[in-house]
Amino acid sequence: MANDYATAWDALGDAIGAAAGKASGSVNEISHMSVDQQLKVAEIAALLSISQELSAFNPQNTTYYDDLGKQRNGWGQPTGK
Repeated sequence: MANDYATAWDALGDAIGAAAGKASGSVNEISHMSVDQQLKVAEIAALLSISQELSAFNPQNTTYYDDLGKQRNGWGQPTGK
């Protein structure tokens, strides 16, 4: 799932850069954009951040090792070795 977030952040950076005629950009470099575009960047960045935080609460996205050394997800189900 983390790769999905990275891809989305990269796409946002690419869109910001394209608006400035560059190959890529950053959410910190949006002064060249209109106010509406800046608000949309802020909205998308906030949604990405919120979704990453919420994903951390999903027990399926967490792992630990039990007393026998078996990897388990947050639900306690074996997930690996």
